[in-house]
Amino acid sequence: MALHQRYNNEEILVRSVIAGILDILNNKIIYKQIWDNNTIEEIKIPWYYSMSGDERFMQDFYTHYADCIPPRPADGNFDMIPRGIITYTGSVIDSVRTTSRYVQGQYLKEVNGQLQTYRSFLYSIPLYVNFECEMWLDTQVTSLKVEQLIREIFYKTITFYVYFKGMRVGCTVGFPEDITLEKNIQYSFESDNKPKLRFNLQVESYQPVFDPTTEVNANDYMAGIGYRIVDKRHTKNDGIINITSPEDGTIDSPLIVPKGYPLWIEWDYTQENAIINRVNAYWLYHGENEKNLIEQLVPNHEYYIWNIPESFTNYKHPVILWNEDSSILVYRDPIIRILPDTCTGEISVNSFTIVDSGYFLSPQPDMSVNAVLEMKNSTGSVVYSGDASLYFNLVGNKIDEDNPVTLPYGNIIFPGEVDYKLIDIQIANSVNEDVFDVIQNIKIV
Repeated sequence: MALHQRYNNEEILVRSVIAGILDILNNKIIYKQIWDNNTIEEIKIPWYYSMSGDERFMQDFYTHYADCIPPRPADGNFDMIPRGIITYTGSVIDSVRTTSRYVQGQYLKEVNGQLQTYRSFLYSIPLYVNFECEMWLDTQVTSLKVEQLIREIFYKTITFYVYFKGMRVGCTVGFPEDITLEKNIQYSFESDNKPKLRFNLQVESYQPVFDPTTEVNANDYMAGIGYRIVDKRHTKNDGIINITSPEDGTIDSPLIVPKGYPLWIEWDYTQENAIINRVNAYWLYHGENEKNLIEQLVPNHEYYIWNIPESFTNYKHPVILWNEDSSILVYRDPIIRILPDTCTGEISVNSFTIVDSGYFLSPQPDMSVNAVLEMKNSTGSVVYSGDASLYFNLVGNKIDEDNPVTLPYGNIIFPGEVDYKLIDIQIANSVNEDVFDVIQNIKIV
């Protein structure tokens, strides 16, 4: 399967099986040629596919088929000895091995230049794919060596896998059961007295046929069923969802929240004549209507915690390098989010959000700890703040959440771009989404 390109030879099962057979033949049939006590050469027999009755175009080669150290090429065409040719002779459907149509198969599919996994009901057509094989050899001794190799490789069958329409299909190749081993290998001598070895191979495989009417994305699954409980004596009324926390921001003063931060959302569910047991949480770009799913079918406990993923924006939080020595040690790393001003890039004392205050081993429980910020500019280069530009204030060996930092020399300028998203958050009834409420103007940095 090629991305952004389509070829006429794709999605042909037999062609994939032929490629798999040639791969096995070219890498498995290797015999030893003993020249003397100290010289033993491994001969790898090349195999080709016969696309017509005359395989002459397959035989145009130099006189030596070995390492890529070519001698002077000779004019004209030469038959490669030894060599092998396979010919596809047809396929048979084995109805005895027919499987149920009500099983699901998983496969890859290209959608908008990306490979995505889908699944649907699958009907596998059992096939026997037949091949005739011919080998031109130099001597009778070589013929006996190769005959022995063929028995060792194929009599007990060998399994390989091919890809067809985005699915991994298993194939088993061996001698056909209706032909005995003694008759399966035949010799003949051509006019130039070179031995020719003939044998047949049969591949057992399955042609997958997918039902497009049942196709779904493999990443989509049913997490639960949304339902309402209604008192049938009264007119149906799904009530009102009213988000109470956090409060809306404004365009001039949006609510600023760092990514990688657990945002607590609370709402009241009132005036209901039905019980909505589950809700859906979405985020939308401010002023737009396209919804992006955060989580579906959340139990309606009238609160939800959104752990905003680090990948939500491209902004890279500064890394805090602690100035540890023999007297000060970071026992439990604090979790701190630093939000520069999105317009000026300034990092002030109000830019620090303490998610976890950590724990420090220090001579005094209340003191200041020096730290340095490691930041990246727009080109990806590392930039550091000054050695004494930042101090964290400890209270009881923890970072003071009310007054976390001191900046002796004023604000620190963040050297890179402060990427953010201005969004709204919607909490909606999972049954029909007609009942919902929205938090507006939240800036995620």
